[in-house]
Amino acid sequence: MAIGTLEERVEKLEHTIQAVQEQLGRRAAQSKRGWRWFVGIDADNPEFDEAVRLGQDWRNSDRPNQGETR
Repeated sequence: MAIGTLEERVEKLEHTIQAVQEQLGRRAAQSKRGWRWFVGIDADNPEFDEAVRLGQDWRNSDRPNQGETR
């Protein structure tokens, strides 16, 4: 059986519940932002701009040139 008086056990439970509620509140606040928290994170980042350029070059490498036909 649990050790301590009923009052001590209830007090401990109340503290635990409060801590859980605070943690859930923080998570709810974070999830409301969702994906928006990282929008613009790479603004003015030359490495990101280079990665975008390289990705476009790679995607375009499989496409025929403007004047060619397949």
